[in-house]
Amino acid sequence: MRSEGLRFRGAEEALDAVDAIVAGAEAEVRRAEQYAAAVTALRVHGRPADGTDVTVTLDHAGGLVDVVVGRRAATQEGAAVARAVLAANAVARRRLPALLGGLAREAFGPGAATTAHVLQHAERMFGGGAGAGSGTSADDRSRPATGVLR
Repeated sequence: MRSEGLRFRGAEEALDAVDAIVAGAEAEVRRAEQYAAAVTALRVHGRPADGTDVTVTLDHAGGLVDVVVGRRAATQEGAAVARAVLAANAVARRRLPALLGGLAREAFGPGAATTAHVLQHAERMFGGGAGAGSGTSADDRSRPATGVLR
């Protein structure tokens, strides 16, 4: 902040301006803490589109937290189970940008630069979200995700 552009009618007015700046910064810290706690607690579940009874759970970073293989899937060959797990993982990963964006909108507001940054980063990490303009076709959404997290 440049001091030569500020004009106050006294010390009390200057102190009020500083108090307002501090209050705004404290509110921003509370929003960031709220977002961080919500992101840390986030879990996203995915199941393959073909109805196979396999469910994966991912954390906010796309890390695998849990895999549940149902009775029907457990009777299949290993390769079929592996494909189902990968398909379920892809479904969950594609959901992450929208969920992270929703948490950012709640914490920072829909038009905030921080919200836009979170959405941009999540889409770069996990692929386009389910929203309009994501550039993800139905064919792309049916294929398991490939690559690594960065």
